Amino acid sequence: MLRVSARRRLHRQFWPCAALALIGAIVSAGTAAAGSDTISPVIACDRLQSEAGPAMRVSEAQPRPAAGGLPAHCEVIAYLDERTGVDGQKFAIGLHLRLPEAWNGRFVFQGQGGTDGVLGNGDALPGGGQPSALNQGYATVTTDAGHSNAPGPLGGASFGLDPQARIDFGYRADDVVTRRARQFIQAYYGRLPTYSYFLGCSNGGRHGMALTQRFPEHFDGVAAGAPAFRMPEKGLAGAASTQGFAAIAPKAPDGRPILAEALSRADMELLSKAVVQSCDEADGLADGIIDNVPACRFSPRTLQCPAEKTASCLSGAQVAALENYFEGPTTAQGRRIYAPYPYDSGIATEGWRRWILGTAPDSRVNAFNVSFGATLAYLYMTPPHSPLASEAEAVYDFYRTVDVTAAHAGIFGTSAAMPESSVQTISANSVDLSAFRQRRGKLLLYHGVSDPTFSALDTLDWYKRLTNAAGGEKETAEFARLFLVPGMNHCSGGPATDGFDVLTPLVAWVEQGRAPERIEARAGATTPWPGRSRPLCPYPRQARYLGSGSIETAESFVCTAP
Repeated sequence: MLRVSARRRLHRQFWPCAALALIGAIVSAGTAAAGSDTISPVIACDRLQSEAGPAMRVSEAQPRPAAGGLPAHCEVIAYLDERTGVDGQKFAIGLHLRLPEAWNGRFVFQGQGGTDGVLGNGDALPGGGQPSALNQGYATVTTDAGHSNAPGPLGGASFGLDPQARIDFGYRADDVVTRRARQFIQAYYGRLPTYSYFLGCSNGGRHGMALTQRFPEHFDGVAAGAPAFRMPEKGLAGAASTQGFAAIAPKAPDGRPILAEALSRADMELLSKAVVQSCDEADGLADGIIDNVPACRFSPRTLQCPAEKTASCLSGAQVAALENYFEGPTTAQGRRIYAPYPYDSGIATEGWRRWILGTAPDSRVNAFNVSFGATLAYLYMTPPHSPLASEAEAVYDFYRTVDVTAAHAGIFGTSAAMPESSVQTISANSVDLSAFRQRRGKLLLYHGVSDPTFSALDTLDWYKRLTNAAGGEKETAEFARLFLVPGMNHCSGGPATDGFDVLTPLVAWVEQGRAPERIEARAGATTPWPGRSRPLCPYPRQARYLGSGSIETAESFVCTAP
């Protein structure tokens, strides 16, 4: 299974970019290619305590023996720019670095999901059942992006009330942690990495895209999955679509909507089966996988009941709420808030439901979309919404009652304390990758077509805009490729071949010039077809059956133009 997981919660002050690049070039020129031999440390792990410089505290630098599935390595935990911010909140940029005793000369930064706030394990899992990057000999690092999501008086999202915390989360922590990690690597091994990579999904994918746009000198290769590169817009769209579903949901005795009952599991199964029946064969094979995404023109109106609601149809109100979600909600002036979503086979899964409707049988809302109410209030709106009475208020009331049109202005708003809007600070929507491309960086994007939170169509639209900016499909494919994963939910799950390795093809592309023409993916045990393998194809190519051989194996399929 893919394990570059969005749910693992999981500053530019030191070393100018030009100097760092020059040092890297000198070191690389005098060493063998990464991976040809393993490299041993030149100092003891605890000596890294002395690397604490201005505005950095090394809390731990300890050798770790091989144990718990991890190899022998040096573990470093450090905190940068510790300070007291708004409302007395304590802030610091956490760094969690692991340095293997047998190093392959490479470095991987693991981006985290959610809104960061947790100093994760940081051994960097590449997916496809492959060993972690640390176990493969890479030096690995991760960060909490400058804050803790531990619940406080205002809840975990209250870091967004602090202007500097927004900037650190948006992009600065990526830069500072990368520089400091390289400093530790050079001290420990006596040299810098020959190649550097970034892996992340969801918010981690956003971090990867921000690095290609803001700090193109840092990484040779970036794998960005389900990238949350328009996080504020998506957060508001989540509120708007939730209001649509809440409006048609039955009411609990307390008068609040039972959101999970707006569409029952049977309703969503009915919808999913109709989508598959309508779109599956557009790729030439009825196999439960919709490879020809652009050809799917499904409308839920085909399922609308002519009269009373029955088990074989959807009510008019349900159809309208679905259209509001899939087509993308708008402001009162008709401005689309976020991208539309594709109709796909994975929309009846528990993974989709957990994000959009939740599973609570009463008015206690546990949908992820709704739980980010405080994030919309504190992190995305400028000035931030007045502090909510509690996290419960955010869950029950804020998403349900927020004025979507006013909030839309808020996510683009500024203030004296926050001269950049959240869209400017947090989004990574630019298609100017010229500097990243010039240094021969490679960007591997992947996105599940049944992702309920960040739309695959938004990523596809970004890639099309990148193609226009870069001069065409051929030119773009030289440095950036997008792989759509039919049926996959957010970063993993769903009726999909969602088990695949992103690090190996990225390394081959960067170091050997072998661009990924296809990535083999495998279905997990809970899918309708355990063990099935298929190629994931770089857009605009799609997987097509050769006409002979088992449809359960990737060898029977070719990536071709639609």
